[in-house]
Amino acid sequence: MIGCVKLFNGNINRGDYTEITYFDETDQMVDPEEASRIRIREILSDGAVIKESWCVCDMAARKTA
Repeated sequence: MIGCVKLFNGNINRGDYTEITYFDETDQMVDPEEASRIRIREILSDGAVIKESWCVCDMAARKTA
């Protein structure tokens, strides 16, 4: 799925998996290279979200690298 990655190891908050979703400035899911915002969620197997964090990507730094 474009814009979403599930990780099943290394859960910080004891969730069953971590979901990382990438968004552009219009809140549409995009590939990681095009993202301006990232949502990271720790989720239990029943779908309950334990923790959700949002990050803002530094687009200017990526364009000059």
